[in-house]
Amino acid sequence: MNLTRRHFIKTVGAASAVASAPFSFSTYAEDAEDYKALVCVFLNGGNDFFHQVLPLDSANYNKYASSRKGIAVPQQAVLPTHIVDSHGVRYGVHKGLKPLVPLLEKGKATFALNVGPLLEPTSKDDILSGQASLPPYLFAHNKQQEVWQHSWFGDHYGEHGWLGMSMDVIAEEMSSMPNCFYSGPNTLLNGFSNDTMFLNRNGFEELNALTSAVVRPSYESMATQHYDSPLVAGYAEMVKQAMNAQEQMAPVVDSIPQDTRIPASGLGSQLRAVKQMVEAAQMLGHNRQVFYVSIGGFDTHDNQVNRQDELMKEFSEAIAGFYEALDAEKLTDNVMTFTMSEFGRSMHDNARQGTDHGWGGGQFIFGGNTKAGHCFGHYPDFTRNGQDDNGHGRLIPAIAHEQYAAYMVQWLGLRNGALSTVFPSLSTLGGPMRADGLS
Repeated sequence: MNLTRRHFIKTVGAASAVASAPFSFSTYAEDAEDYKALVCVFLNGGNDFFHQVLPLDSANYNKYASSRKGIAVPQQAVLPTHIVDSHGVRYGVHKGLKPLVPLLEKGKATFALNVGPLLEPTSKDDILSGQASLPPYLFAHNKQQEVWQHSWFGDHYGEHGWLGMSMDVIAEEMSSMPNCFYSGPNTLLNGFSNDTMFLNRNGFEELNALTSAVVRPSYESMATQHYDSPLVAGYAEMVKQAMNAQEQMAPVVDSIPQDTRIPASGLGSQLRAVKQMVEAAQMLGHNRQVFYVSIGGFDTHDNQVNRQDELMKEFSEAIAGFYEALDAEKLTDNVMTFTMSEFGRSMHDNARQGTDHGWGGGQFIFGGNTKAGHCFGHYPDFTRNGQDDNGHGRLIPAIAHEQYAAYMVQWLGLRNGALSTVFPSLSTLGGPMRADGLS
């Protein structure tokens, strides 16, 4: 099914909306007067979540350790938490994630277990019998990065990102400034009408040409002329938009310094820019904002232990610093940060002390008024050729990535009617992810 803008408007009940205007908060978002922001942290390469979060009970830990004899995290390297899953299993985190423990213990962080792309609930028996409808492009980096950022439309993944479409519904119509920000290539924020703004690691930087007293008049003249050439007219419009954006962003840059409580690492620098835009929300006229940032290096086919140590340090310190800074502004519950990665890793290690491309994995969720002491889903069976093994050491997901995504945008304010349009397969999958483990 090809979802056109006209069909999208009709299906979310906005047939009377002007085609060029964003949809109103007051009509389609709940609690429209409060501020909320959603931050996606994409872990490029396929993160091995089950090297980071481990069960504390002997039965599940022993299955995990038996499957990963060469790289298993020793029990003495696991920091216990009070988080339990829907089966009552309690969890700890790798000592490399120590900065995140206070967030987990205070109920300001949680995680979802065994999430991945699904077209329908799928079991090993379904796969072995050939009855399972499996998602296309499994285990391929570039395709799976796109899959996680889109939703299934019956015979293909949609052209627009699920967060971009969601922001089409709940974007602030009174603000002339984009409220979708990104620091790297993505399709998650692509929508029908929402605009996006690039933030580099130093935040929003002025264009030198537009601040020059010598050059700026030329650009101002260009932006106000009429052109017969569509190409030149399009370029002039881009210049005009850049000038308008710079005028509105200048007070933000001048009055809100970047927060040095957040580390100046690759991910930390991106989150510094995010924090700056969060603080500027009122100034920009936003009560909903979304962000896309990323960190790479998670394709750990070899030397996984050492590589994960470095990645966990950067990730955990950046997230902890970000939420320390948000907490100082009493914004922890207003900003939900969630991870995505194109796939998990294989259940068992390989000959190079690493893991290979998997299917189901786990994802972290921070802030957003999470439910203290509970995670989503339950720990998979790490038995080789067991019920959660697809036959090649890849975990069969129990939670679809669209259920995970729907939970995020539902928190942001999307109602059920719009949810089913952004995620047409959601009812088949069982609805948005729930803290009771989808039971």
